[in-house]
Amino acid sequence: MKVYKVPFDIKREEKIFGGYLSLRQVTYLMFTAASLGIFAFHIPTAIKIIIVMLFASFFLLCAFLRIGEQNFDRFFFYALKYLFRKKDYVYRRCNI
Repeated sequence: MKVYKVPFDIKREEKIFGGYLSLRQVTYLMFTAASLGIFAFHIPTAIKIIIVMLFASFFLLCAFLRIGEQNFDRFFFYALKYLFRKKDYVYRRCNI
């Protein structure tokens, strides 16, 4: 029986939508499109545009931006976790 190596890349997500987009990216693109729903509310148009631009830019960054080897969404949540967790400071006396 012959043994064949199967190529498997664990550093990249599987592109299942048209060979270009992963499930995570499509989910963030749906959130981007859903952020347009703010236009249904009765608030001033300038505020609507600012809110939509903030949400849409955040979700687009989460979908496509990579920082180093990490996606932006994972990087962002790790940064929030670092900012809000309790930090222990240890004082050590320097022996000079």
